[in-house]
Amino acid sequence: MQSTSIISSKNKFWIFLAALAILAMILAGIATSKYGAGVSSDATKYLAVAQNLLDGKGLYDHKGGPLLSWPPLYPIIIAGLSLLTGLDVFVAAWYFNIFVLGLNLFLSGVILQRVFSEKPFYAYLASLFVFLSISALRIHANISSDPFYLTLTLGFLVAVHGYITKRSYRAFAWMVLFGILGPLQRYVGLAITVTAEVVILVENRKSIRTGLRDGFILGAASVLPIAWWLLVHNILMHGSLYGVGPQTVDVWMNTSLALTKMLHWFVPYMTFLLPVLTRPLIPLGILAFLLLLLNRKRAELGRDWLRAFAAPSVYPTMVYAVVYFAAVAATIVTADHRDLFSDRYYVILLVPTAILILLTFDKLVLPHLNISARQVQIGLVLLFALWSIYPFYSFREYLSEAIEQGEPSGANMFNNQTYHEMTLVTEMQRLREAQPDKTFYSNYSDAVWFHTRKPVRPAPVVRDDPLVAYAGWPHNRPGYIIWFEPNEYKHYLPPEQIAEFADVQLIFDGKGGKIYSVQAR
Repeated sequence: MQSTSIISSKNKFWIFLAALAILAMILAGIATSKYGAGVSSDATKYLAVAQNLLDGKGLYDHKGGPLLSWPPLYPIIIAGLSLLTGLDVFVAAWYFNIFVLGLNLFLSGVILQRVFSEKPFYAYLASLFVFLSISALRIHANISSDPFYLTLTLGFLVAVHGYITKRSYRAFAWMVLFGILGPLQRYVGLAITVTAEVVILVENRKSIRTGLRDGFILGAASVLPIAWWLLVHNILMHGSLYGVGPQTVDVWMNTSLALTKMLHWFVPYMTFLLPVLTRPLIPLGILAFLLLLLNRKRAELGRDWLRAFAAPSVYPTMVYAVVYFAAVAATIVTADHRDLFSDRYYVILLVPTAILILLTFDKLVLPHLNISARQVQIGLVLLFALWSIYPFYSFREYLSEAIEQGEPSGANMFNNQTYHEMTLVTEMQRLREAQPDKTFYSNYSDAVWFHTRKPVRPAPVVRDDPLVAYAGWPHNRPGYIIWFEPNEYKHYLPPEQIAEFADVQLIFDGKGGKIYSVQAR
């Protein structure tokens, strides 16, 4: 009877989880219903590389530059989906991310159910916490490599559990596969490999031979493909490791910003809270001190807490969280990380965060509460319901804006109401259709490519002596300068200065900017 009850309880949870996954995909569909998924500058490059793959031009972007800043898996997937379905690369990537949102939510629930198998109520709460993440919805509503990287991470953690509990060769094969694909999706995906090696070391500590065998197979299989990409494709073929020069990485600033953004999952950026949230060690330090004070006379609770994190269903997830967090803090360019609403790198850590909070409550707080389990559940439900006012409000605001003006996050630079209402874009598209042999130049080349799906060249940039540097420009490539206004990129020469060394004629002036015909003098 007890076994039947457990199975029935699991079935109810899977139904609940499937319903959440479907609802999440519906919400993502609503968020992108106006114009489609959000498109950033990075997204444009991914899509352009995918399109060039389909066109037989190789791993090159819309400006003709090789793919160096990121590994190749994501554009390859987009190109493959486009080829199989016949959909445009943008539409294929958009639909893929919506599907992946549901899949990621379901995989998160699988991990949480295993962690909280003895207390399924926690699994329900944690799954709802992940579902109510506006950050998770936002990253899946934009074209980026993060959603599928999250899929690879969660899939890896599911596979690890099979390796630990069953010593399954199938689970190990899945671990190897995720170890290979992770770094090919994002360079920081080597965090999967490092975590896998730690698990193999721990689980085979009594069998060194097995540990060395499994560790070598997984390590070699994971590292060789990304090493080939970096050393052969990037350095030997194109003379650059990442395609960019040295950039400032402030590890402490990155860590502080990351913790601030994760605290924002729980409380809004209200004016009176910002001084505390932007100094995250203050609230986190106070919380740690209070927990220490509460348990100062009960050291056994601290030992129980540590044992809970050492459980086979828990420790791989927490090891991965630490490795991934450290890797991001040590590698992300600080200047690109200052926007407090840009937390796409940390959505990966929603599941570990939920586990940390609930296990800490269960082991360090609950033993001090002299109330029944039923009362604890009621209290947690009320507390969760009170907190959920915050994400519900965020969802309402986000979806309302999305329905009216397109996906509204700051990452969506080019597929929003502003661009779709530009007469400049309409005229640019008409010109491109009418004169496909002409070359387009622009101060916003990413926007031009996204709205035409045709190659584009950046406008001339500021030089010490442009008359000498650009003598004869644009040589045998006459065409049009698509000049967006206002221009935020001051390193591009304005058309008035380009006219000093080329024949430039204004042919269109409308909402969003101007179009000039250009040819060599």
